[in-house]
Amino acid sequence: MKEIYKKTSKVSFIGGIGAAIFGIIFYFFGYKDFATNGDILGYAFLFAVISIGAGFYFKNAYEKLSNDTSSPGESRLNLESLNELIFQRVPSFLPKVYNVDANGEPVFKIETSADNMSKWLTVFDLFEKGFVIPVHYAISDMEGQPIATFTIKDNLKRSELTLMKPDGTRIGTYIQHLSKSALKNRGVLYHTDGSVWRELEAKNMAGDIDVKDEEGSMTASYRFGVFPHAMKPAFQSTAHHEHMRLGIHISDDEKLAYAMIFYLWLK
Repeated sequence: MKEIYKKTSKVSFIGGIGAAIFGIIFYFFGYKDFATNGDILGYAFLFAVISIGAGFYFKNAYEKLSNDTSSPGESRLNLESLNELIFQRVPSFLPKVYNVDANGEPVFKIETSADNMSKWLTVFDLFEKGFVIPVHYAISDMEGQPIATFTIKDNLKRSELTLMKPDGTRIGTYIQHLSKSALKNRGVLYHTDGSVWRELEAKNMAGDIDVKDEEGSMTASYRFGVFPHAMKPAFQSTAHHEHMRLGIHISDDEKLAYAMIFYLWLK
């Protein structure tokens, strides 16, 4: 979380200073009077104050974690022992998400694939989920070593996500028909041979979900607003965190499939 807070602080400062500079330039070259166009000046000033304030807030959060003498947990990626997903959006020009552990240490990241030009379309939210033009994402460890890739395609009728190994071997496909998931997420995860791997259906509009295997054991669960690590120092500076619990007994491929699916659901 330290890096996320540090980047958030920088982005906030840049936005606030930029708004302040715009306000000064506008005051001297575009401002007439408050009744005519003073609202623009007011909005610029308000945005500058809020952004700079946020910059100091997250700078303080970063420094508190940097000065923390407690020993962080093991953050190296070990899919076999991975039993939860905690997604944290990273301030970035292009979409980037870190999955962090219970201590806030980054474990792996999801970002647009550097090998595909479609990544530049994801600057716009409309294209981030593969609207019309498929978007390719890479899952890699914090050293940049590839773990898997996935592609999102949305043709207005259904969303199709394809999970692959770094060498291009397909692992599975998730299909969600938009007509059946307008109010709550619902879809099917398929094996490469077309057989059903898992059926996923949210319990309510908040997105709460329980996914069980053939023996009735839980493979994945999500509860909106429930975060078991809220009192840990790394997470106290922000109020909202997405947490998904994974079955420790499921395969590495299935864990990656859930990371792909929840990335779609929680965007």
